[in-house]
Amino acid sequence: MEKERLMRIVESTLRATGFKVARMEFKGSCFDLVASRIFALLFIKVLQNIDSISAEQAEDLKRLSKFFRATPLIVGLRTKNEELEDGVVYERFGVYAINPPTLYDMLVENEMPAIFAERGGFYVNIDGELLKALREERGYSLGELANLLGVSRKSLQNYEKGRSAVSLEVAVRLEQIFDAPIARPIDILSARVEANLESKPETPLEREIFERLQELGMGVIKVKRAPFNAVSREDEFKILTGIDAKKTSTTVKRARMVDEVSRIINSDGVFILERTKTEVVGEIPLIPKETLSELRDADELIEVIEELKRQIKKKLLQR
Repeated sequence: MEKERLMRIVESTLRATGFKVARMEFKGSCFDLVASRIFALLFIKVLQNIDSISAEQAEDLKRLSKFFRATPLIVGLRTKNEELEDGVVYERFGVYAINPPTLYDMLVENEMPAIFAERGGFYVNIDGELLKALREERGYSLGELANLLGVSRKSLQNYEKGRSAVSLEVAVRLEQIFDAPIARPIDILSARVEANLESKPETPLEREIFERLQELGMGVIKVKRAPFNAVSREDEFKILTGIDAKKTSTTVKRARMVDEVSRIINSDGVFILERTKTEVVGEIPLIPKETLSELRDADELIEVIEELKRQIKKKLLQR
């Protein structure tokens, strides 16, 4: 399946289940789709082979997800030379990965997967307290049940205490013995990741602008693999921040993508250029870096962005 078709399948599944979706056309981006609906925000990387995501892309994906309290997700078809199994959760660099049918089951059928892949096979996490209660209710000793399962007594104790995952074969056997579901579903849509939010600017221009934004009282986090260079924050106000030397066709293309993303994630965007006249692309202001030197604090920057957006909306209404 070609990448474009895969993208369309994922995007249509999201839209059919109430998500607003924006697509990125940015080479090497850490995400291809951003999707939101009530209580859910997803940054999604779509790949034919999930092993092709780089560590740098994954780190940016996790960094963005942590910053926006979103869920990172990889949707793909293969790993190495094998197809991803339906209903199985894989992982790359700490990010969950699933195939399109599993995404469909999650969003359309509301069926969360319980099986995850690790080296050596497929596993599930089980409800240890329920397992112990069922064992005692049915009158099995630890040794008796362990013998039925073909595992050690110590392994069974670890299952009941939630200390280790259970192989898929053992989990199936347990559910056959007790005729009850004991696997814990993996709530992918609520997944949160740890990420290092400290990163350094890559160019002198980035460093200059980052330092000025920080002087204004904003937190700044570098993003390498996205149409914007950083995310900035002042309290609950978050800004997708692009940086460039001058306005080019690529700058405009990036600004348009930032415009789409900002609408989905309910954020603002701004491009700060070394040389430019003040203008707006979509609802994304392009401002010269000298404007930053005229501001006293983050509130004034926010007001500049909001005023430029008001002006463009006024012009549109007058047409």
